[in-house]
Amino acid sequence: MAENEIAPLYIGGEAIAQLCAFVENRYSGQCVIVVADSHTYIAAGEAVLQALRNAGISTQVITLPASGLRADESSLSRVLTRSPVESSVFIAVGSGTITDITRYVSYRLGVRFIAFPTAASVDGYASKGSPLVIDGIKRTYFAQPPEAIFADREVLAVAPPELTAAGFGDLLGKTTSIADWRLGTLVRDELFDEGIAMRVTAAVDRCLSVIDSIAQRDPKGLLTLFGSLTETGLCMIGFGDSQPASGSEHHVSHVWEMLTIKNQQSSQTALHGAQVGIATAFSARIYEKLRALNVTDVEKLFYNRLPLSRQNQEREIKMLFGDIGNIIVNEHKEYLELTDEQQLGIADRVIKCWPEIQKIATSVPRAESITRFLEAVGSPTDPYVLGMRPSDVDAGIRGGHYLRNRFTVAKLAHMMGILVDQ
Repeated sequence: MAENEIAPLYIGGEAIAQLCAFVENRYSGQCVIVVADSHTYIAAGEAVLQALRNAGISTQVITLPASGLRADESSLSRVLTRSPVESSVFIAVGSGTITDITRYVSYRLGVRFIAFPTAASVDGYASKGSPLVIDGIKRTYFAQPPEAIFADREVLAVAPPELTAAGFGDLLGKTTSIADWRLGTLVRDELFDEGIAMRVTAAVDRCLSVIDSIAQRDPKGLLTLFGSLTETGLCMIGFGDSQPASGSEHHVSHVWEMLTIKNQQSSQTALHGAQVGIATAFSARIYEKLRALNVTDVEKLFYNRLPLSRQNQEREIKMLFGDIGNIIVNEHKEYLELTDEQQLGIADRVIKCWPEIQKIATSVPRAESITRFLEAVGSPTDPYVLGMRPSDVDAGIRGGHYLRNRFTVAKLAHMMGILVDQ
């Protein structure tokens, strides 16, 4: 099997039986650690565990509390300290959080893991990165993809509807992440792969073509959604980074999650995909604004605003992020340390490439269309519905571009002074 290949990738009605056969063939004599949360254990974990035991496979189960569950230091240590010393393989039975926890712990222990998703809720099942909240900062840590994925269509069909809606929101975010990826390549020569970009776009189009089926939780629509989410995860593996599936919309979402945790607003942060869907409409509004500008407009905006002061940007970061601001400052040095000449060089590049940038902007659906798609599947469209404070919503919108050293539409809007309100 080639490095990073996921095989088998099974989606159907015999997922547990296929999983047991795979484990018997590949890991005979080894201990299998089933990792789930208190909800996903009921949804599928208990059935997976019983089937493995009936097949004579040595097993151990680690069940984490579903309430307040996050991929953070606490969850990682719980799984790590309960893991056996002897040779083993992990099975993650759950959605994105359980999968990311299991992915990272298994990677650090030097053993394989298998994914058994319980909802079409995220694109991260087929991924080699684990988004973790460490020291209050959400970063994606290098880990490993699952060796195999087994998804049961009946389990996916009965998943809570808000999880399916979140998965659709996560997928919809690819409309702006691909545009951001193209923008970063055009303006800052970031690495790009046209074939992968086309695969991601095709995955989104497949889901939009069956949006009514997804909204009705029809098994065929759910399988299309799950398959499309998995495809975008495979695209991230193929490219070697998250850029094909994560742009300005994800950065806003990450800020919202970090600040919700930091301010202890609730025991449970909002679903990742729900946040991404709302943030996608925000990024789409910036692209709308770009489409309305001509080159003369752009020149005036840049030269009335640039160069940006590092001192002022650091002040803004600390105001938006509070006591984790210093960490953000340290991680965003690439852009904070741009000289006046380098900033003006970026402006010149944008002006020169403005027709191409407008073409990129045209590829993004209008914000009202994004909102309509989200409403169709029952996903929230208002960030305040997620229980966030107005200051935290604002921090994501104004400060999301500080979170990663990538040139996204939000970074461009910051440099031009046209960040739009939610």
